[in-house]
Amino acid sequence: MHKGIFPHTKLLCAKEAQLTMLKFHDYHLQKYEVADHGKTVKLFLGFGYPGKETDFSEITFTEVAIYHFVHTAHSIITDIENIPLSSLFEEEKENLQKWNLYYGVDIWKGDIETTVNYLDSNGYKGWYIESAIGFSGFVVAKSVSGT
Repeated sequence: MHKGIFPHTKLLCAKEAQLTMLKFHDYHLQKYEVADHGKTVKLFLGFGYPGKETDFSEITFTEVAIYHFVHTAHSIITDIENIPLSSLFEEEKENLQKWNLYYGVDIWKGDIETTVNYLDSNGYKGWYIESAIGFSGFVVAKSVSGT
């Protein structure tokens, strides 16, 4: 799980999110969907209160190389943080090695450094997704877009 210890990350705050057309801060995670054999991940979000019209948002990650979510309860998304792949993979190192051993990880190139170099040279980026409660995870993909 991301612990917010990376000084060189770019946090998509609400102002930046508006500029990039991503609406997520304080939106409720209604569901997420994995399609195209894991190559597309969509977050379906809603922002609303009783008596008010709900504003909906979809965040779509495309050309996904790997993702991992822990979803245990009702969730309100607080941050979608673009993070250097080297930092993400270093933090997730034990998980990635275990997943590769037990399940196989398509993008694994034998070690962290080689894998990160491969992903960087092929245009992949990493994002941590955090919530106030009940959800955390990351996505490594070529792009993210939103409505």
